[in-house]
Amino acid sequence: MSESLENIRSRIEALGMNFQFLSKIKTGMNGIERETWLLEYEGSQFVFVAGQKNVTLGWDTEKCPLSKGLLEGLREEFTLGHEHYEDEMKEMKEDYQNQIRKAEADGDSEKAEKLREELSEELEAYRDQRDEGGYGDWEDYMAKWNEKLSECLSPLRTADIGDMIVEVDNHYIEKDAPSMAEAVRSLKEGPFTLATEDEWEYLCNGGARTLFRWGDTLDDVMEEIFNVGSVSMEKEKPLLEQPNMLGLFIAYNSYKNEIIDDENYFKGGDGGCSLCGGDGAIQILPCYTAFYRERAKVSIGLSKNYYCYRRIIRMP
Repeated sequence: MSESLENIRSRIEALGMNFQFLSKIKTGMNGIERETWLLEYEGSQFVFVAGQKNVTLGWDTEKCPLSKGLLEGLREEFTLGHEHYEDEMKEMKEDYQNQIRKAEADGDSEKAEKLREELSEELEAYRDQRDEGGYGDWEDYMAKWNEKLSECLSPLRTADIGDMIVEVDNHYIEKDAPSMAEAVRSLKEGPFTLATEDEWEYLCNGGARTLFRWGDTLDDVMEEIFNVGSVSMEKEKPLLEQPNMLGLFIAYNSYKNEIIDDENYFKGGDGGCSLCGGDGAIQILPCYTAFYRERAKVSIGLSKNYYCYRRIIRMP
């Protein structure tokens, strides 16, 4: 039986931090709803999040099978990429063949032979790019997908998560930090602290065993992902810019590295590297999972314009 909101309010008031109780709100996703408190502290909004015992976190490609919906979405992404490369190669081949025919008609056999060599090199380069991205065949695509997940997701495990008061959205650090260790230390100065990786993953997925916080599907989300940060993107964003099942805005933008209580990893994105680099779904999609880890570069400072954090309080 869930704890009553009035009892939760008493527990929060006992902290002596002067949280303002804005309203009782309902949060949820995929037909599951829960009621909690929306709070305010010094101009920032927070929500109360109930914890959970023995929650499963992390991912293992051998023990965590993908859902039918997610496989269908990945198959569509593979097909689009495969067709793109095939169309590009076909167009390039036709263009070269037209030039070769013209050179032969002009009696310039040397130029025609040179064009044939260039065509062969260009086609080989395109095939290499296609195969490197996994777009040669479906089996290779899925092998590269599983390889990527194994490299960048946290390990499968269980943890006990306690009740927390959690900041609704992250925000950028207020000044540059000389190192990851210094950023973590300064952001844990009371009365707030940072979520551990276990807590952050629970906050992102709410304890659900889906790869993505919105569920195991790619429907309606790929266009949003590839247009993150685009001022021309006018379509309503039904998933990424909505709060998750716990009422938090979390893991919705791959540009945001969110600092947690760990000097080795960020959560929530790769700083936009894969998206800006024009990579495909295999590289970009994992950034949107609760279990994604971006390894911190220990020797490099953190800019206030790129790194974010989210404050929490663990409830006694």
